[in-house]
Amino acid sequence: MKAPIDIDALLNETPRTDGASLERALASARGELALREPVRRWRTEAAWLMASSGGLAMGVAGVMLASGALTGSALLERVPLLLLLLATSAVCAWGALSPRGHGLRRGGVGLAMACAATLVLARGSPSTTPSLPAWVCTVSHLAVGAAPLVVALWMLRGAAFQPLRALSAGLSVGTTGAFVGELACEQDWRHVASYHLFAWGLICVMALVLSRHLKPRSYAP
Repeated sequence: MKAPIDIDALLNETPRTDGASLERALASARGELALREPVRRWRTEAAWLMASSGGLAMGVAGVMLASGALTGSALLERVPLLLLLLATSAVCAWGALSPRGHGLRRGGVGLAMACAATLVLARGSPSTTPSLPAWVCTVSHLAVGAAPLVVALWMLRGAAFQPLRALSAGLSVGTTGAFVGELACEQDWRHVASYHLFAWGLICVMALVLSRHLKPRSYAP
């Protein structure tokens, strides 16, 4: 019969490490400390994510106004929906990067669903015949969302992967294309539901899949 193991003796036992291994560990620690990389607060990162989505959307609106592609009266008519999109983007971005934002993330998902439904229900009959294929809206929405998606993925690497966190970030990014769609597209609700919201959903899927396979910089919750 084997002698019983003395737990206290095991806990008090000095770890066996050779000098070379200890020196390598110390050198690695000193190297990390010497980098002195700045630590960004999550609120700063959330502000950057909001700026990348909302700022780009408003920049596109400014360009359209300056070029004559959008009139001031048409912009004013869409202000309530545009503000709803910006608010949705902000709530989802804040929730995605908040360490304790589980409830806010769930609320952001609900707000995004309500926003998407509002975009469909508020769209009336088209005033002009479209001159471009319907899929152009989907492609353009994905194109304007590319840069904010990169920003979101970079910020998501600062914490351990969580599906709801990645979904919230994707919903925030997806508002960029939806914002542009409200300015540049005048087709009916079927088109919005089929092509605009499809692009929004695809952005969310991309955020989920890509953030799942990116190596995190930190495994913080």
